[in-house]
Parts: sequence; structure tokens; C-alpha cells
Amino acid sequence: MNKVKFYSHPGKDLGEHLKQVSILAADYCPKPYKEAARIAGLSHDFGKFTTFFQKYLNKEPLENSKLKQHGFLSALFGAYWALGIWGDDSLIPLAVYSSIYHHHGNLSSYSEILPEGSKNLGPVLTNNVEIARKQIEDIANNLEDVKRTCKDIIEEKIIQDFVLGFTPEVYLKRLLRIEYNFKVNEKYRNPSSYFLHQFIYSSLIAADKIDAAGLDVISPGHISYRDLLSAKGKIISDPETQVKKDINKIREKIFDEVSKNIEDNWDKAKIFTITSPTGSGKTLTGFCAAAKLAEKLGGNRKIIYVLPFTSIIDQNYDFIDRLISESLQDESSDIKRKLSYIAKHHHLAYSDTNSEEEENDMEKYSLSELQLYLENWFSRVTVTTFVQFFESILTHRNRMLKKLHNYAGAVFLIDEIQALDIKFYPLVEHLLKILCREFDSRVILMTATKPVIFSGELVQAFPVCELLPEYPLYYQKFNRTRLMLKKKDMFIEEFIEDIKEIILSNKSVMIVCNTINSSLEIYRRVKKIIKEQGRGEPLYYLSTNLVPADRKRRVQKIAEKLKNKEKLILVATQVVEAGVDLDFDVVIRDFAPLDSIIQCAGRCNRSGIHYDDEKGWVYLYNLKDKNGKRLAYYIYGKTNLNLTREVLEEYEELEEKDYLLLIEKYYQKVKENVSQQKSYDLIDAVENFAMDKDHIAGFSIIQNNPDYIDVLFRLTPEVESAYQDFWDVIKEKDFAVRTEKYLKIKSIFASYTISMPVKYAKFFVQDRIGEKGILFSLPLEGAEEYYDENSGFKRDVHDYDIFF
Repeated sequence: MNKVKFYSHPGKDLGEHLKQVSILAADYCPKPYKEAARIAGLSHDFGKFTTFFQKYLNKEPLENSKLKQHGFLSALFGAYWALGIWGDDSLIPLAVYSSIYHHHGNLSSYSEILPEGSKNLGPVLTNNVEIARKQIEDIANNLEDVKRTCKDIIEEKIIQDFVLGFTPEVYLKRLLRIEYNFKVNEKYRNPSSYFLHQFIYSSLIAADKIDAAGLDVISPGHISYRDLLSAKGKIISDPETQVKKDINKIREKIFDEVSKNIEDNWDKAKIFTITSPTGSGKTLTGFCAAAKLAEKLGGNRKIIYVLPFTSIIDQNYDFIDRLISESLQDESSDIKRKLSYIAKHHHLAYSDTNSEEEENDMEKYSLSELQLYLENWFSRVTVTTFVQFFESILTHRNRMLKKLHNYAGAVFLIDEIQALDIKFYPLVEHLLKILCREFDSRVILMTATKPVIFSGELVQAFPVCELLPEYPLYYQKFNRTRLMLKKKDMFIEEFIEDIKEIILSNKSVMIVCNTINSSLEIYRRVKKIIKEQGRGEPLYYLSTNLVPADRKRRVQKIAEKLKNKEKLILVATQVVEAGVDLDFDVVIRDFAPLDSIIQCAGRCNRSGIHYDDEKGWVYLYNLKDKNGKRLAYYIYGKTNLNLTREVLEEYEELEEKDYLLLIEKYYQKVKENVSQQKSYDLIDAVENFAMDKDHIAGFSIIQNNPDYIDVLFRLTPEVESAYQDFWDVIKEKDFAVRTEKYLKIKSIFASYTISMPVKYAKFFVQDRIGEKGILFSLPLEGAEEYYDENSGFKRDVHDYDIFF
């Protein structure tokens, strides 16, 4: 009699797949749950032992296509096995069942995949059980071949007892009892119960995807702190001017003090902060502090560097990449070797390459393979965004969760934390504290404005170590700017007249507006003034009214010109505030919450050119629209703006040395006045594992505007070609082929898409995608009429919308 061979994927032996996934999942998972992850890995594709699934793989016809499904039966097998080990008095069997059940999709709450009651499975589970019985009968016909295939990985008795004694109602009701004890009796309810499930699930899906794709596992490369210090000395050199040398001496002193405090306190706390002024070298200081902390702790820890926006990732990634490469003295273009040390991960990352050699090396891998490498965070250092980081902790999405297992034992370097909405501070404190206390992670928070996070009562209950305890002294030394408050409300015409002299001075000037339409109007008026005066200063515009590709090129061009001491004028929105390394002589800003004002001031006299004699001037205005409404109200909540006015009301002007005191007063007022109920609701959802759309499934750190549409601007032949290819992609029936083709155009689409109010929909082509979807786009032939390469989309100048 011929032996039956089973496959998990075309050409891949099922037994070998189960073995490899179990090994990887156990390796990925934190120590307390390694055995649970191993069992989940061995069980997750057990349902593929049916002839139904094997026929499906061979593309043979099936009378009932539902019989090929394998998730539910595999989940039952995993639950049966886990119940045999941990019994009914543990959350682990339920977590194993749920993880396997959802390993090809997004998570749901436990109740969604359990019986409706002790005597009623409910229609969905009743149907699933009926299918599972037919699948088990089929497996029983080839039981010896199944046991032979699993001979070295699953005990024969476990398989035989499950198949021959198949009683799904019993397993499901036992799981229902566990869920009842968890939810109603609050049994097993502890700070780590949420992560118990998420780490098992993350480890399973990451291992499954890597092995199914046939990819080699990349081991994180070793980065020596001593070598980083040596590299730092080679790439950081003193500038020409004595003033800059003085600034660099202060930066070096900050670096040394932080380094010494890590040396002295690495084992005395799990959460650290670095509070220092803008332009004081936090990127270098913070990264080296994280590397030293990781080395002190041992265990090959990963460093996850978290930044608020994609717009500032490139410059920080490039600097750290250069530092690591210099420390390794390695110019290899092998992408796997490079990814073992550093990677950046955000929604535009898949087509980012740094050299022609690296691009050629990437051709060895498909884009879907490269995507897996990037999304699984194999690297020793991963540079990523707030969205990727925080929404991977709190999400139901399969794709986001497959990297979560990397968080256990990692060092999180979180920059510009004040960019996170203050209503989420208690939530972030809660989640990071659990990761540090229960899973041995560490946090280093870097900020120039020291928001009220990890402060107050928490510090006594969970020590937080400031790595620059004398930071107020450095704010005194970094006294580079003076803030001038213009308290009178002004129309834009008055404002332009008031700043005309500054515009025509021999200085570099940045004007920061609150709304796109006010920025466009100011840009046009400034342009007219320069033209009338016959001045040659270059004028630039920057906001999300430009496609991301143009914004990126614009920032690079402006930074280069400023570095070469060229005088220019930039009119922008808030996109320039946090982390963008631009340095102007003068900054002019429309009114905003105090933290935004301080961040904006950080783009003025950043390198300290006017350090000794003349301060860099920061002017704060109050602009209003034609109806008399302050433009700041279109963007920010009245509470934050009013609290800022309270803090600033007694001043006419301020020096940078006084900013810290003001910001501390401001954050205290914000904490007392801004509701943080959203955080407490989400903490409750975490404790209850509430995965529905009203709770975890609906969480986003970025406010979604329902009255906005995404529009693809087909501005170049490349984008036009990607647009045409898109329609072929969505018709492709083969999932793997469709994914590969889509990834080729995904980053192009993202780089040329603008979000804008739905009222502009009439200006664009509207292509139907399926029954409900619409792709809005501007054809290449319409680009000149509706898009200006200098200022972006040509919108109604009277519309003061809220997006920037």
C-alpha cells in the first residue's frame, strides 16, 4: 500500500513545516510561553492532514470547498493538547486555541470563537464542528500515515486520542469555562494576561510566514559599544566657527554625562529619560545610550528606535546606519547582512534602497520576501514610527502583530514623545510598564519639552531614571533664541505687512502656519512681495498639500541650501516641527499649543550661530480668518490653546533659557484639564481582551477624518504606469503573484497620494474597485491644471480645512 504524503504548501512537507514553525515560534516567544508557542506551532496546520486540503493544493475539484479549511480543526487540536498540559485552570489553552484559529486572519475577542452558552454552540460553531467531524473521519482513514509524518515531533498517543476520541463540544465548553472565569470571575486577570495571548500569536504567525516563504532566518548582528564610540570620533568633527565649537563642547558634555549615568544606573531602573534642548545631539546621545544599556544588560537585545513621523525617519536612520557601518568597518552590500544590523520600517520602506549595489542585491529577493524581512524586525536596530510601534502593541491586525514578539527584552528608544496625543499618556505608561516589569524590556524617552509622562505617582511606584539630571543647566547654556509674542489678533493682510521687513532682510526665514489654505495665501503674498522688490531670495513651500515624494525632495534641498549658508524663505505648516533638521535665522509661527511653539523654535538658530551676540528671533502671532475666527482653532483644541495663553499672558518676550519652566507649567495645566478617559477605556479593553471595533480594533494614534479622501496624483510617467498596472493587479487570482505585483506599486502610490476633504472629489477621476471601493486620482494630463510643483494641489483659497 502506498504511503500518503502530506504537504503544507506546494512542494513543502507538512511534517517538516510543523517542526520548523514550532522551533521558530518557541525561539521567538518570551520564556514563560515558549512551550505554548511550540505547541501552537506543531498544531497550527494539523487540519491540512485531510485529503480535502491535499486535493486543494493539487488544484483538484472538491464537492464542498469548506472541507479544505484547516484553521478550526487545527485550533481544536491545539486546544486539546494544551488542555491536557495546563488543564482548565489556565488561560494558556484558550490563548493557543485563539492564536491558531486566527493565524490566517485578524484577531477577535474570545467570545466570538466560543459557544454562545454551555448548551448551545451557536450557528457558526455548529457548522464548523460539522465540517470538522467530516475532516476527522477523513484523517482517521490515513491515521497511520499522519502518525508516521509526525513521528519525531508529536507524540503518537496525542494524535491517536484526538482523532479517535474526537469530542469537539467538550473542548469548546472547557474553553468557554476558562473564558467565563477570565471575564466574569476575573481569574487569570493580571498585567501580563493580554501579552500572554499576543506573544504566542505573534510568535506563531511570524514563524509560519517565514517558513512558508522559505526564507532564511536572519540573526541580529553584534554591535559593540566601544566600536560605536570609535566610529563617533571619526564622523563627528568640529565645525569651523568658534561658536559652533562651543556648542559642540556642550553636546559632548551632554553625551559624556548620559553615558556615565547609564554606566552607573543601568541596573537601577527600567525606564530612563533624556531631557535636553533641541539641537543638543539627542539622536547620537540617545542611540549610544541605548546601545550601551543593551550591552550592559546582555542577551543580544534589540534596539527599537521610535520616531513620530516618516518625514524624520530617513535622516535619523541614515546617521545611525553610517555610525554602525563605520563601527563595523564594513562596506558590504549584502542585504541580509545589512538587515542583521539595521532596518527602517514604515509604510514607504519597501522600495527604499541606499545604493545601486544594494538595489542590485535586493533583486535576489522578491518584494514579498523583502517585505517579510522588514516587517518581522530581524535587525539588531529597527528605526520605525509611532504608528508601527504603538499600534503593534494595541491592535487586532495580523500583519501588525507578527513583529510584537520582538518587544520582549528589547530596548525602546522613543524620541519626541510629546508628539503623542496627551490623552494616550496613561495608556502608554500602562503598556510600557508591563513590558518592562513582566518581560524585561527597557525604555529610554528622549524629549526637549519633558511632557508629563512617567512622572508623579508612577515614579514612586516604578522608578524612572533621568540620564541628564542637570538638564535645566543645559537649557541655560543653549540660550539661542528669543520668543517675541505678538498678542493682537491679525488678518493675514495685516500679518504680511507686519513681517514685510523681516521677509526683505538678509536672513533665512521660516513661516509656520496652522492651515493649508492660510499657508498657501501667505506663500502667494510673500512671493508677490519678493517679486515686487526684485529680491533674489529663493522661496519654498512645504505642507501635506504636496505629495510625499515632493515633500521629501523639498526638505533635502532646503537643508542643503541652509547648510551652505544660503538665505531663503520657507512657508510651511506643522510638518516641519518635530525632528526635521532645518536651521533658520528667524522663525515666525501662528499661535499653537506651547509644546508645538517650543518645537518650532527648535528650527531657529539651531547650530548657535548667534549664540554669543544676537539671538535667533521666534515671533508668535495670532492669525484669524476673514470671519474673525482664530486659525489655530481649526487645528487644535480650545483647551490646549487657552492653557497656552494662560502660561504666556504675563510675557512680551522670552529667552530660550526660560522655555523649560514654561513648558513644565503648561504640561501640569494640561494634565489637570485634558480628559484622558480614552486611555482608561483602552486599558480596560486590554484587561478584557476586547478586540471589537469599539475598543482595540478601533484604536489609532492618528485621528481619522471620515470626511477626507485619499487621492493619487499621477504626476509622472512612473506613477501613471503604476496606476495602469494596478488594474491588472486586482484582477490577478493567484494571491502570491498579486501580492508581489502590488508591492511593486504600493510605495509609488503612497509617495504620490494626498489626503484631502471629500468636497474636492469632483475634481478627480473616480474608478470603482469592487462594489464599495473608489480610487480617486488625478491623471497625468490634468496635473498642470490642478497641481503646482511648488505649492501642490490648487485648492479653494477660502477653505480653511483642518488638515495640515
